[in-house]
Amino acid sequence: MAFQSYQSSSNPVLQRERLGYYGERDGAYGASSRKLSLFFATLCVVDLFGVFPIVALPKSIISCGLYGVPLVLFVITLQIYTAVVLGRCWTIAERLDPSIVAKNRYPYAAIAEFTYGKRMSVFVTVLLDLTVFGGGIPNLLVAAQNLQLLGARVSDGSLELSFCYWLLLIGLFLCPIMWLGSPKNMRTLASVSVVVCSSVAILTWISIGEDRSGSGGWTPFRDITLGLPPFVQLLKAYGIIAFQFDIHPMLLTIQVDMQHKRHIGKAVLFGILTTCSLSAVTTLLTAYRYGMDVPNNVLQILPRSWSLYLTILLVTLQLCLSSAVGNSALFQHIEDVLGASRDFTIKRCIIRSTLVWLGVLIAEILPRFDLVMGIIGGTLTGPLIFILPPLFYQRMLELEKLYSQELKRSYSTESSQVSEDPLDDSDTDTLGETRHTWYGSIGSNGSSMSMVMVRDTARKWVASLSVRCTELCRFMYSDCILAGSVIVFGIAATLASTYYNMFDARDTQRWFSCLSAWRR
Repeated sequence: MAFQSYQSSSNPVLQRERLGYYGERDGAYGASSRKLSLFFATLCVVDLFGVFPIVALPKSIISCGLYGVPLVLFVITLQIYTAVVLGRCWTIAERLDPSIVAKNRYPYAAIAEFTYGKRMSVFVTVLLDLTVFGGGIPNLLVAAQNLQLLGARVSDGSLELSFCYWLLLIGLFLCPIMWLGSPKNMRTLASVSVVVCSSVAILTWISIGEDRSGSGGWTPFRDITLGLPPFVQLLKAYGIIAFQFDIHPMLLTIQVDMQHKRHIGKAVLFGILTTCSLSAVTTLLTAYRYGMDVPNNVLQILPRSWSLYLTILLVTLQLCLSSAVGNSALFQHIEDVLGASRDFTIKRCIIRSTLVWLGVLIAEILPRFDLVMGIIGGTLTGPLIFILPPLFYQRMLELEKLYSQELKRSYSTESSQVSEDPLDDSDTDTLGETRHTWYGSIGSNGSSMSMVMVRDTARKWVASLSVRCTELCRFMYSDCILAGSVIVFGIAATLASTYYNMFDARDTQRWFSCLSAWRR
């Protein structure tokens, strides 16, 4: 384990503490021009959320009725908590072992190895790669289906090119974008993506307000019930919410590129507040106008208008830009495994283009983006969001405690070495006079000293009792209880959602596959 490297002796501990402190300062001030500020880190977080919470989340919330709102708030609150503790894990790890910075290309796996060893690191790496790669498939599907919808609406149904062909064109468009580097090289890309998200939300609101179809007979909040929805519906909504608000695979990649790494919690909070505000307004307007009739993609029910056409184009553009940022962690890991250079090379272009076309192929085979969201969100992201971050954080706190004890031991060792130095004659005389005066005061004030000792004993007993009560209260409200509760919820939700997704996939009788259509 990496943490054990500093436990061999006390001097290396102090040296590493000094290196960690000054190294962090040098990194913050010496390379600030190449690091992400809090503002740009927030933009990266909003970019990772993308437009899915605006155009694809309202259906999941509305289908749960009144219980959709607390479900979203509960899942998002837990995700904020786990994102913050995951960021703290990296901050603590840098202080305990500054050499972990060399693993900043794959920070989540580095924390796993730091806390629980190599096997846990391999497990996290495989889970991350599957999640990141699978998360790009709904982006491709929604973008292609939006372009098919755009062609049908513009031509009034006379020209409708299948999304199967649009997938191929999107793959060609994505390849050059995917050749970019890490998020610190994508500031302009993230900024454009955030502007696109805001524009999509505003244009969607305008399109809903301009919808005059059925103006004489539509009912506000049509067919939305206040009762408890089926448990299966809650599980499906949970999987989609977890998928759309999951930034954990990319969170640490953003943090290691930040100028002030401790501000990652603020970046997550500001990013979620921004995205949730846009999504909440869209959901409210959609529920008021369409009720339970809203489809999985809100754009499919909007009337023909120039605002709808522009919205479709912007959504497609944002999904492509979001894929470039979101897949960065996967690309970096695959390149390290295959020995590719960190610089821009032909090998990087070949590796990333191959992964893009593999995603296009899977999208051609399985074109149900809602099912893909549910599988990834409920099965793969559950451990990454709700189980592993609290587990790593508790282990990291234990390692930090051991680290502090080792520092105190090293300081006490140095102090004892200083105290063993021989005293000169003047020091000896002064010490003797002090001892004589101290013992003399005891002899002359014996009775008063006894009373003082009794009072001191009583105060120590009361202080000890107070400390124990305080420790008990802290334990009841500590991260240990909260982390354990989050882990239990994550395990239960992952198992239940996986069970539902298996039956949902099995019960789907007809899947339209582009490959099967091309054979006809």
